[in-house]
Amino acid sequence: MKKNLITVIILAICIINLIFNILIVFVFMPQATKTNNLITDIAKALDLEIASLNSGAYPGQFDVSNLSPFQLEQGNPINLASDGSGDTHVVQYGLTINLDKTAADYNKTLDNLTASTALIYDTTRDIIGKYTYEQVIDVEVQRQIKEEILASLKQTFNTECIYSVSFYNWVAQ
Repeated sequence: MKKNLITVIILAICIINLIFNILIVFVFMPQATKTNNLITDIAKALDLEIASLNSGAYPGQFDVSNLSPFQLEQGNPINLASDGSGDTHVVQYGLTINLDKTAADYNKTLDNLTASTALIYDTTRDIIGKYTYEQVIDVEVQRQIKEEILASLKQTFNTECIYSVSFYNWVAQ
């Protein structure tokens, strides 16, 4: 009788074990599959990132060998806006306009810039002249001025060929 009772208990434990195994398969396996898919997606994204780093193709990357500088000589001093101190302040600078040689309208834009240097000086004088001395000596404001000049030149010449604007010999007094 003891052997029968032990056999029944072992059989009951085996059936409970089988039920738990089935429960594990149906409850935890879908979650494990989802986790595995997530890990696979992350690995693919990392592989793409590594591939892009190896190829050197960054989004928004520009090859500087495609830039052509159009340099304007240092112009007349520009009077700056009054800061209330009663002193007159001026800034003198040289301007370089960097053009994208791969743009479709590169030659047209270069010809237009060459023929319109007075217009470029006038545009930059209007933009720089609205700032005070304290503002133009700030590097962040100089970046803002460059962005304004760039946007104005792109709009004036109706082109995306103009890539950036740079100052040289920037002197404010």
